[in-house]
Amino acid sequence: MPLLLAILLVGPVIAQQKAKPVPARPKTVDVEVKEPIQQAGALFEAGQKAHQSGDLEKAVELYAEALKRDPSLWPAEFQRSVAYLSLGRLADAHASIDRVFTQLAEFSDSPELRGVMARTQLVRGEIALAEGKRDEAEAAFRRTLELNPKAGPAHAGLAEILLASDKTTEAAAEAKAAIEAGDDRSSTWTVLGTSQMLSGQNDEALASLDEAIKRNSKQVVALRSRAQVNVARGKFSLAIADLRAALAIDESTAARLNLASVLSQAKQYPEAIELLQTILKAEPENAEARAGLAAAMIDSGKAGEAIAQLETLIKAQPGRADLHAQLGELYLATEPERGLTEYGAAAKIEPGNPRHQIGIATALVRMRRFQDAVPILRQVLTQNPKDDIAYFAHTNLATALFELDDFAGAGSEYVWILKRQQVLGDRKRAAITLYFLGICLDKLGDFEQALKAYDQFLALASPDNQLEIDKVKLRLPSLRRQIQAGQSNRKKN
Repeated sequence: MPLLLAILLVGPVIAQQKAKPVPARPKTVDVEVKEPIQQAGALFEAGQKAHQSGDLEKAVELYAEALKRDPSLWPAEFQRSVAYLSLGRLADAHASIDRVFTQLAEFSDSPELRGVMARTQLVRGEIALAEGKRDEAEAAFRRTLELNPKAGPAHAGLAEILLASDKTTEAAAEAKAAIEAGDDRSSTWTVLGTSQMLSGQNDEALASLDEAIKRNSKQVVALRSRAQVNVARGKFSLAIADLRAALAIDESTAARLNLASVLSQAKQYPEAIELLQTILKAEPENAEARAGLAAAMIDSGKAGEAIAQLETLIKAQPGRADLHAQLGELYLATEPERGLTEYGAAAKIEPGNPRHQIGIATALVRMRRFQDAVPILRQVLTQNPKDDIAYFAHTNLATALFELDDFAGAGSEYVWILKRQQVLGDRKRAAITLYFLGICLDKLGDFEQALKAYDQFLALASPDNQLEIDKVKLRLPSLRRQIQAGQSNRKKN
């Protein structure tokens, strides 16, 4: 339901017409009335009752009937736009709220009108946000706050937009302003907690996300964000509990992959493997699930068992590309040459499948045949593959270019990878990406940006990155001296 349904249903309204007094509302809906304006008032009141009871379709019908009798009855149009928004009828909601603005433009300025305009701008912002029109939504929310600085839901809307734009500090500030203004909803606490988590403020994030879940135990985003905080704290049992709760609400593939990843990190391999196998049964082409399954089997000491089973299946069904690809994935870690053979077999069966080409390229990278891998990966990326496929293509291409000392090319790839990891909230992988991005910038002589990347790496790094941490700390003093001496290419430019 939109942010303001309850607020919008009970707020004050201004005079319905410029030249006429507000008609008295009948006490009951079934009072027999003859004047169209009186009929409109009765229908509007009936629409509000249906709206408040959750019968949105009936509310829309009653509002429409009211407007047929009195087209100037803007409160009915306003409420109809809110009902349309709740129903997901965004085009109708947009058209409806535009008609409200047209009618309100006829009134003279007054404190009462400004209050109504603030609420109307707020609904416009909610509709635009639901439509994915973030710029339009942001403009509407900011206009709302100009008219009413204490409009908490407008602050909350801005916080959501800023968080989606990776402006975590600004998002947290807006979420706090919303809460201070009385917007105490679970979703607002969720935005605050997620913003704090992405900023590395895990203690603050945990407290905020606890508040979000206290208000709504089915707040999926809050459950996932709290799980991520607990993974960072090494509290895997708590993280798994939250991810199980989230999966009970949202059974998407992404939710299953998230849980499987944390189960593997917690060394609960049997359950992770079973979950990943379930995903692959439904989606044989899911590269992330296949990679996760291979890693879990290898880490659990079952790679040999899995390979034996797949080889038996392939003998019986040699024309199945998915089996060759899965076997190729298992071979990549220990025998990349055999991985190349299996992915090559899969590519012959399905030559148009980019996942098999990425498998071939990955094997070549593992075999340090970087020059051979680069054109394959670039060709895959020209096909504009889906995000999960593109991610593996970019990571392998970054590695190949880095090893070939093409630091400009590798740096561009690491920037793409980092943005994707930030969207996914993958702090562990983002840390190592920042490390290699810092090296690329360092090699290119862009010392200021290299220092920034190194600092961000140190902020995210875990004990697993101790070797990289030590290398960065050794490099930082001389890097700062070079910056102070004006030796950076950035300064020269």
